[in-house]
Amino acid sequence: MSWNRVIGQERVVHSLKQALVSGRVAHAYIFHGPEGVGKRAAAFALAAALQCEDGHDGSACGACSACNKVSKGIHPDVHVMMPVTNDDSKKAQKDVADRLRLLAEDPYATVDLQKRPSLDGSVKYTNKQINYTIKQVHTALLREMSFHKVEGRYRIAIVLDADLMRREGANAFLKLLEEPGKNTVFILTTNRIDHMMGTILSRCQQLRFESLTIEEIAKGLAARGLGDSLTIDTVARMADGSLSKAIELASSDDLPAVREQVLAFLRTSYAGNGMDTVAMVDQISRLGRENVKFQLQVMTGILRDLFLLRVSGNTDLIVNIDQLETLTKFAANLSEARLEDMIEAVERTAYLIERNVNLRLLLIALSRLLSSAMRGVRTAGMDINLLEA
Repeated sequence: MSWNRVIGQERVVHSLKQALVSGRVAHAYIFHGPEGVGKRAAAFALAAALQCEDGHDGSACGACSACNKVSKGIHPDVHVMMPVTNDDSKKAQKDVADRLRLLAEDPYATVDLQKRPSLDGSVKYTNKQINYTIKQVHTALLREMSFHKVEGRYRIAIVLDADLMRREGANAFLKLLEEPGKNTVFILTTNRIDHMMGTILSRCQQLRFESLTIEEIAKGLAARGLGDSLTIDTVARMADGSLSKAIELASSDDLPAVREQVLAFLRTSYAGNGMDTVAMVDQISRLGRENVKFQLQVMTGILRDLFLLRVSGNTDLIVNIDQLETLTKFAANLSEARLEDMIEAVERTAYLIERNVNLRLLLIALSRLLSSAMRGVRTAGMDINLLEA
C-alpha cells in the first residue's frame, strides 16, 4: 500500500512523507475532510510506510512482507476499526472482517454498514444506527493497543469515522491518547470533525483532505476500468469531489432510475396535486435516509445544470452531460423558475435530514417549495418552513 494509491492530496502526502523522513511522526493523527477523498487510502499508506522493512524517502517499498500484510489487512500490528451495529453475532463479526479486508484492497471502496448494508447487494436499504460501542473501544482498541508489538516496527490503530465514538468510549480513548505507548501511532479519520471532542482534537495532529478534481476522479475511475470515457466523465462530474461516490455511481445500475425518479419528483411538484405528491413522497421515504440524501444530491446537480444552461448556455460545467437534450427541454419549460431558491431548498433539506428531521414531512415541505419556485414565486421564509416541518 504505497502513496501512489492516494489520488490527489499532494499537500497532505508531502507533509506525511516529510514526517517519515525526518523521524517526526506524530503519535496521533486526525485525517478529516469530505467523504471518499483519500483519508482511508492515506491511513493505510502511512501504516505501510511505518511498518515497511525496506522503505525510503518516506514511502513503502510495496514488496516486503510487512507491505504485503498491510495491503491484505492481515498485519498483526495494524488494527483497523469501523463503527458497527449492536449485532455482536459471529456472522456480524465475520461481515465486519470481510469489509475491512475489502477496504485494505481498495481504500476507496464503500464498506460502511449504512451505505452498503450487505456486501453482496442482497440488502440495499437500512435505517440501523452505527457507532463505536464502549465494549468495542475497550476490546478492539484499548486492550489491543496495550500489547507489545508482534513483528512490526510500530503498533498502529486506524479508527475509521472516529466521530461516531460515543462520549463514554471517547473518554476512555482519551486516556490512551494522553499516555501513548512507545512506537504507538493512532490514525483517526472523520468526515465530520466538528462532531469530535475538543480534548481528542487537541491531542492529535490534524490534516485536512480536500475534495478531488473532476480530472483526479476520472483518473481513479479509469484505473478501475469503470466505464467508457463518456460514463467516466459524467460520473466524475456527479461525484461532488468524492472518488468513493464516483465508484458507487459507476458500479451501480441504479443511476438512470434515480435520475428518472428525481425528474418525476420535480414534475409532480410542479403539477401540485396533493395526492400525487404524497404518493411520491411515501415511495421515496421508504428508501431510507442515505438513499434520499443521494437523490437530493442528484437533484442538486440537475438544478445546477439547469441554472448553468440558463445563465450561460456553456455545457463545459454541466454535470449530467449525457442528459443534455433532456435538460435543455426542461430548462425551456421552466423559464420563470427561481432555480437558486430551488437549489437552496434542496440543500437545506439535505442538511435537515442529517439532523434526523422527519423525512416524510421534509419531502412534502420541499415539494411545496419547489412548486412555488418553479412558477417564479419567491419562497420567502424557506428555512422556517423547512424547520417547522
